[in-house]
Amino acid sequence: MKPILAVLSDGVQSDDLFVAREVKLPFFSSEFHFHEECQLVHIIKSSGKRIIGDLVDYFESGELIFLGSNIPHVWHNTREQTNEDDAEPYAHSLSIHFNPSKLLMHLSAFGNIRKVESFLNKAQRGVELKGKSREQVVKLMYQILQLDGLQKIITLLEILNIMSSDTEHSLLASINYINYYQYHDSKRMDQVFKYIFDNFREDISLNTIADVANMNTFAFCRFFKARTQKSFTQFVNETRIGYACKLLGNKEASITDIAYECGFNNVSNFNRFFKVIKKVSPRQYRNQILS
Repeated sequence: MKPILAVLSDGVQSDDLFVAREVKLPFFSSEFHFHEECQLVHIIKSSGKRIIGDLVDYFESGELIFLGSNIPHVWHNTREQTNEDDAEPYAHSLSIHFNPSKLLMHLSAFGNIRKVESFLNKAQRGVELKGKSREQVVKLMYQILQLDGLQKIITLLEILNIMSSDTEHSLLASINYINYYQYHDSKRMDQVFKYIFDNFREDISLNTIADVANMNTFAFCRFFKARTQKSFTQFVNETRIGYACKLLGNKEASITDIAYECGFNNVSNFNRFFKVIKKVSPRQYRNQILS
């Protein structure tokens, strides 16, 4: 899937150092994109699939992700995931955007910025914050929405200090990930991306997905691999395994049922791909998250 270059507004491009916003929508945008601005995102309420760099995974309410400059990303969910009886919007998040160059320029006037600069560079792979750091940052994100002036800037600096000092975070994209994307063909790749996420439980043939992209199969395989650094089959299997990780949290569901629910046609293939991607078996993964 091919991301598009996004140009942010609502303050990030103005004289403001950063912009904080709360989002309440029926669904998160499914547009795969990247931007120069760094982005801190707390998912208050939602679940679905997400892509950050070359990582395809499942997300749920409560996660906290920090994205460095120009890493492609998307949070995706569908109408089928909403609850019609729920009065609140299904997709609810807090986010902070800031231009890293502008921030570092201002901070450099007050002393050594190497620690923050190093963290922002590392975050070009995407960072997931956990544990105590996540709790502290989320609390400050809620506060920052109510602040203005100098106190608002001080709170942002507190957040940056916590994140750059944290030792429990996980890096999301692979160590050798590079954003190779250019700015054309975004519509074609967005269609491919949406089709996979909406149909990964079924058998998606190469002919079918090539038709979605309006290409022959040979051209599509080259096109997809050049832009995702993965084969089409690998990408689909990673999407299925990400969904399986969510289902394994239900100890009542059998691993066999989960395998078929995720789109695998036999348990052996499911176990093999799960271990390749997650480095543990489905049963070991379940034991880890339920212990």
